[in-house]
Amino acid sequence: MATNGVDIAPNPGMSLLQLEAMLNEIGMQPTWRDEAQRAAAYYDGKQLSPDVLQTLKDRGQAPLVYNLIGPTIDAVLGIEAKTRTDWIVRADDDYSTEVAEALNERLNETARVTMANRACADGYAAEVKTGLGWVEVNRNSDPFEAPYRVNYVSRNEIFWDWHAKRPDLKDARYLVRERWLDEDRALLAFPKHEHLVKAAVNGWRAWEGMWDDNRSHTMVELLHAYGEYQETVLDEDTWFDFERRRVRVFEIWYRTYQRGVVLKLQDGRVIEYDQSNPVHHAAIVHKTAKPVASVFPKMRLCYFLGCHRVVDIPSPLPHNNFPYVPLWGFREDGTGIPYGLIRRMMSPQDEVNARRSKMMWLLSAKRTIMDSDATTMDIEEVNEEIQRPDGVVILNPSRQNRDQYAFRVEQDFQLASQQFEVMVESQRMIQDTAGVYSALLGRQDGGAESGVAIASLVEQGSTTLAELNDNYRFGRRMVGEHLLALITEDIDRDPQQIATNVAKPERSKVIFLNRPEVDESGHKVITNDVYRAKTQVALDDIQATAGYRAQVANRLFELASTLPDDVKVAVLDIVVEATDIPQREEIVKRIRKVTGTGINPDEMAPEEREAMEQQQAIEAEERQLNLEELREKVNKLRSEAAKARSTAENTDAKTESQRYADRKTDAETDKILLEMQQLTQQMAQATQQMQEQVATGERTIKAYESVLPDVMRLKAAGAAEQPAPKNPQPTMTRPQQPTT
Repeated sequence: MATNGVDIAPNPGMSLLQLEAMLNEIGMQPTWRDEAQRAAAYYDGKQLSPDVLQTLKDRGQAPLVYNLIGPTIDAVLGIEAKTRTDWIVRADDDYSTEVAEALNERLNETARVTMANRACADGYAAEVKTGLGWVEVNRNSDPFEAPYRVNYVSRNEIFWDWHAKRPDLKDARYLVRERWLDEDRALLAFPKHEHLVKAAVNGWRAWEGMWDDNRSHTMVELLHAYGEYQETVLDEDTWFDFERRRVRVFEIWYRTYQRGVVLKLQDGRVIEYDQSNPVHHAAIVHKTAKPVASVFPKMRLCYFLGCHRVVDIPSPLPHNNFPYVPLWGFREDGTGIPYGLIRRMMSPQDEVNARRSKMMWLLSAKRTIMDSDATTMDIEEVNEEIQRPDGVVILNPSRQNRDQYAFRVEQDFQLASQQFEVMVESQRMIQDTAGVYSALLGRQDGGAESGVAIASLVEQGSTTLAELNDNYRFGRRMVGEHLLALITEDIDRDPQQIATNVAKPERSKVIFLNRPEVDESGHKVITNDVYRAKTQVALDDIQATAGYRAQVANRLFELASTLPDDVKVAVLDIVVEATDIPQREEIVKRIRKVTGTGINPDEMAPEEREAMEQQQAIEAEERQLNLEELREKVNKLRSEAAKARSTAENTDAKTESQRYADRKTDAETDKILLEMQQLTQQMAQATQQMQEQVATGERTIKAYESVLPDVMRLKAAGAAEQPAPKNPQPTMTRPQQPTT
């Protein structure tokens, strides 16, 4: 049925019979929503049914509820808040690097504006409690809010194809969301169907005033709608609420499969072939695209006001998925029924409540044993007086049995202690069945006393929740993918510029998307084309919560305290960046500017890069001068050593000549030989001293060359403002000339 020309679909779309068949199929699905509602009630503390309350009242027991499920579930929800990670857009090739960086900035900015983390957290809470949560990612119809909406949707509003097996529901044929709308909201939502809405909420009881000047067109529309109203086999209470004057709206997303031709491009993308597009024909002729015949699904959107279809159009979303992302908990293997952690904890929780109520009743209950003529009071009066701490029971003076057993009151405290022991065991079973241990709840029960043992228990508790958290990460990633698809479609081919690294220590960078340019051959090209970029959404490995950052900062402080002083300066910017102190970005910038570490020249401003190059040139010149000065000193030491060695050789020759020339007397010869022996020892000492001085000079050069990097780092850290102390020069002792 087409109403007011709104149904623009080329095919008849979904009929009323198909809707009725779909709703009948939904009605025959396994019943799990009542149990899910009961699990949510257990978390809220509503754990006693009306039958149990009446039974306790008849017994005289107090309806006590000791809610252990709530704190346990809160601990699990705290894990999500503590280990939350941001979305990150990654590029699949080098061409898409800058596009992915810009889209990543826009995606996280949109997530903050739409409060997507809050919606995902609410969906995770429903996943943990009841086994299933839904998150909607769609465009926002309110012009005063963000252009997109990311909201949590109750499980009671959404029904899906139960035969679907994939967790992302890409093999599901349909998904239905139902809501009740008042008449005024329905008129605003579907303004072209004003007469139909008024007739439907009125129960088709009065037709006066329902048509305008175009009476024939309105009359045909209403007649078709009235015929559907009479033909439907479902109860009208399912469609309309005449007292409240509201109508039940069905939002149906369904897939239709068709056979067609797709084009596989050289870059790996696949698009549907359009015969009316000349670009597609040119791509086939030039063999840049390969046509392939295949069968593929197409998503459609349909709206029903009760039993009347008003809209049936192709999906307005850029992707071929439902706008509702499921967050699964656990699922039964045979039926596929979703369930959460509370389902495992309900039985021991009931036992805890029953044992505690029984124990308190036993502590206050009293058993009366008496003869029939022990007192003249009624049984109700006797029980009432016994329960009172100041009760008075008047015995019958004419009773037959006058011993102590004629009237006595007993209490069984041993039975109460047994109830307490069983209750404590049930409390432990609640944590064991959920896989949440005491250490995860902040308690220090058991034998774990050291920090390592407690951390191991916390890690073990996180491991038992791995399946639950892995399903949540899968759904959270789909939320990011749907949000990125909307952002990419809105950017389209329009040139845009996005600033990255805002409020970060790194220099802000502006990335231009869809920027038209002219290449070297004179052809027009588009730089950073978003349409051609190949990107994907992932979850960042680094957690973004304040608790995680504080933990990392503490570990960095402990590590930095064990490092040498010169290494501490090198890692100071990393330690400060990991903290949450105010203006840490400005502090990190100044630290990196002074130390010169962690600075990327490509991210610096031109004036900063020029100043850095000038400083590097000055430092290189200083190093060259210092090296030349050391070389001159070494050469001087070497020349002095050579001169001393030549003098020693000449002295040796003269001594030999004098020895053989002067043989006048034996006394003179002995004297000359003694002097020659002494002179030889002095020469050996002088030669050894010269060699040691040369070796000392060479070691001085090597030591200076080894400390040059530290000198440069200290100068970059601010020490360059003061003249560096000159290295102490080795003192050379000039050898004394031997006296012949």
